[in-house]
Parts: sequence; structure tokens; C-alpha cells
Amino acid sequence: MTSLSFDSMAEVYDETRTFDKDCFYAVLDYLQERFPPERYNSILEPGVGTGRIAAPLAERGYKVTGVDISDKMLAVLQEKLAGSGQSLQISFRKADVLKLPFPDEAFSMAIVVHLFHQIKEWKRAVNEVFRVLRFDAPLVLMQTGVGAEIPFLNDRYMEICAGQGFPVEYIGVKSTRELVGYCESLGCSVEWIRDRWQWTAHNIIDRALNYMKSRAFSFTTFAPEEIHLKAIERLESELKSQFGSLAAEVDIPSQIYLVVVTRPG
Repeated sequence: MTSLSFDSMAEVYDETRTFDKDCFYAVLDYLQERFPPERYNSILEPGVGTGRIAAPLAERGYKVTGVDISDKMLAVLQEKLAGSGQSLQISFRKADVLKLPFPDEAFSMAIVVHLFHQIKEWKRAVNEVFRVLRFDAPLVLMQTGVGAEIPFLNDRYMEICAGQGFPVEYIGVKSTRELVGYCESLGCSVEWIRDRWQWTAHNIIDRALNYMKSRAFSFTTFAPEEIHLKAIERLESELKSQFGSLAAEVDIPSQIYLVVVTRPG
């Protein structure tokens, strides 16, 4: 596998990637003030998916071009646009970020959300995004928080899979810091914007476990079915023992943060 498609997750993707709306709109306010659409009038979003980031940006006057390898995610985006009652400046097509169908320096900005850890040749993907960006154009990496996930459940799931002889690892970059390190090696300037848009997520164990069981989280897509089901069964038993009920709620600190990367001119 060279890149992970989200076809199997399209129908539930948005509900698994929830965030605090006030924080999200504050992030959009920040982006709009710092990178006004009058100047940054052409945004690329590789991995546009269902448009959960692209549509709100277009509502603020940005012209957004998205690409994705998932037909089903793009179908959800199409349904959203058709039912929005708005005429938003969003165009999209099926394409691989490793070979973007655009000329050099075509865009004045790029927004990338949770993408490069899903691409084996992630350095090539980064280079391809830079190719279609103007030299003074920002690449904005956005992390949108924990969503419906419970991190210690994720870690335990992967431990159980590894104990069954199937270690689970992302196929691409392992962390934002690794990604940023590569950008810095290319001579890029990097600015981290963290600890500004924070909240506490209240995630229900049963809900997170059911999403895991249905393989709605990307890290659950790799294990063979037998190992996957054994991991879920063991997790359920452990959680009942620990919490008494799967209806228990877990409080998780979460935040949206940005990394603004710019190539030297």
C-alpha cells in the first residue's frame, strides 16, 4: 500500500473528526486575518476528503481546489455542495498528491490536514505540493484534535495487535515534527502556532470502540480481520473491568494547532 484511501470511512468520516466549533471558527478568523482571501485567492487542499475544511474556507471567500484519491469521500463532498444552497468557489477532482494535475506555482496557499502520515512516499508528496505553490506561498499544516478517538484506546489496540504478531504503524510520516524537520532541511521557514485553540473533549468509550470495530479510524484498517476482532474483544473486556460500563465518558485535552511552512524565494 502506497497511500491510504478513505473509501470505507466516507459515510462516517465527519462524525469521527469532530472538534470544538468555537475553536475552529477562531482558527478560520486567524487564517482570514493573516492570509486574506483577496491576496491568497487560490488555495490547494490535497486530501480534501468530504470538504470539512474546504467548505468553511470557501464560505469566507477563498477559492479552493481539492484533490483526493477516494471516490466515496468526493461523492460526500459533492452531496454537501449540492445541498448547501450556496455557490461556493470549490472545485475538486480525483488525483494523487504524488502527481498533482496542476502547473508549477499555480496556488497562493495550501492547507493540509492529517494527510502525510497516510502516504508512503510522503517526502515526494511534500515536494509535489511545494512544486505547485508559489515560492512565497504558505503551506499550512492543520491538526484538528482527537475527534471521537480516545488515545489510550488507540495505543492499547495497537499493543494487542503487536502482541498477536501484527504491529500497526502508519505508512507515512510518523509525526508532525518529522515532517517539519524535512521541510526545514529544504530551507523552509517554520512557525508553530499552538496552545491557542484548546478544549476538553468528552468522548464516550462505547462510541469510540464501535468506530474502532467498524474500522472507521485509519490505524484500524491494516490488521487482518481475525486479529482486529480479537483486539476489539479484548479491549471491550478490559474496559468493562476498568470502567464498569462502556457508557463511561473520558475527558481528553484537545486542540487545533497550525504549522505555517514557507519556502525561501
